[in-house]
Amino acid sequence: MRHFHTFINGLIIHHKSVRFYLIRSILKEIEKRYKKRSVFISGSAEIYAPYERFEAVEFIHKMSNALIENNLRVVNGFGWGVGSSVINGALEAIYSKPLKYSESQLVLRPFPQFKSGKSELPQLWEDYRQKMISLCGISIFVFGNKAKEDQIIEANGVIREFEISHENGNICIPVAATEYASRTIYELIISQPEKYYANPDMAVKYLKILADSKTKLADKIAKLIEFINALNK
Repeated sequence: MRHFHTFINGLIIHHKSVRFYLIRSILKEIEKRYKKRSVFISGSAEIYAPYERFEAVEFIHKMSNALIENNLRVVNGFGWGVGSSVINGALEAIYSKPLKYSESQLVLRPFPQFKSGKSELPQLWEDYRQKMISLCGISIFVFGNKAKEDQIIEANGVIREFEISHENGNICIPVAATEYASRTIYELIISQPEKYYANPDMAVKYLKILADSKTKLADKIAKLIEFINALNK
């Protein structure tokens, strides 16, 4: 009889463990789906080559606008040469239909420019990146260059945001046609797409479209939205 009770108790404990695991898995899936409605836009641009400045700025503006119009939330750190277009595009959509879209769909986290207390700027920037990206489930990367000693180089901050995004489980979408860091990120993903996507074949199809520098940037917005909607199904 004692062995029987031990057996029953074991079953009860096992049942509770399974139930706890299932509940935790369901909650994680809910959180994952919720976060995929928030999109982090990473990027900086001292120059917009191979595109003209107007075309590049308009692309960022319309991309941000389209994200809002598709009921997504946009999160941005006001990156140099990119942030103002993200904000203007999002606000244009929000204010054009205030009963349909909300200001809560735009989350801004401008980077601090001075150290705070004992924290130096590099640590503050790292903390800001971690917090911003943790709000999202999708990260989009555009351009990613900066000026240093009269030269244009790849923006290491954008690369770091990609690393954090991947560590957090975010779906990473580089618009590689904009070159620099976004192209580097694309090359990393395209070499091992199964490492970054549950459906690598579908992802590669869209990533290659976004990497094609022969087509206009404006033409990529519809495909980007289509890609995100497919990821959210």
